[in-house]
Amino acid sequence: MGISSQDVQNALSLVKIGRFGKYSTPSLNTYIRCPLDKTLWDLKPTVGLVLGEVSDSIKPREWVTQTFERDLISLGFTVVKFVGRRNRALGILGYEETVLSTEHTVFWAPDGEEQRNALAAQTACSDSSIPASRRTSMNRFVRNSALIQKVRQAAGGVCAACGRNSFRTPSGERFLEVHHKKWLREGGEDVEANMVALCPNCHRQEHHGTERLYR
Repeated sequence: MGISSQDVQNALSLVKIGRFGKYSTPSLNTYIRCPLDKTLWDLKPTVGLVLGEVSDSIKPREWVTQTFERDLISLGFTVVKFVGRRNRALGILGYEETVLSTEHTVFWAPDGEEQRNALAAQTACSDSSIPASRRTSMNRFVRNSALIQKVRQAAGGVCAACGRNSFRTPSGERFLEVHHKKWLREGGEDVEANMVALCPNCHRQEHHGTERLYR
């Protein structure tokens, strides 16, 4: 998008003081979580302000909020989506703690990992310095750790995408992440032939960039 995390944070600051720009109507189910104070704000006016501030030539594409969700997550902003499209007392419509107990999915930054009802028993604004511990439901794929290690060793510290050596860890080893060429959630197999070792930057590009090198 040509937009920085600071551009988004600046827009959030405006929304927090009631400056919603062109899009003062809520998105009905999608919110962006401020990384500074963990509060939730309506995604629609936030992105609208960012687009208007950065470039008048960038326009919302028929205004579908999910168009921008991947971009925001990759910039470090967690996105929260509630089941069902309706007005909620969150973001530009004020705040009501009980809203967080309704069905929702959190897409955690920076890799978009999904977690159901992660905010169910939390408040968006808390004066407590001690984080609460909550039991949540999350679906994860169980991956073959032996194969992951084998693919990393075979790579020799070199990213398969960019061909560069990755950084060294305190143990002296080159850091690489193993990526499934065809994602597991797309039906890809957890086998060596479907795995490739990538540096963190190229790995994020595969999941959050505009183009995928591997499929």
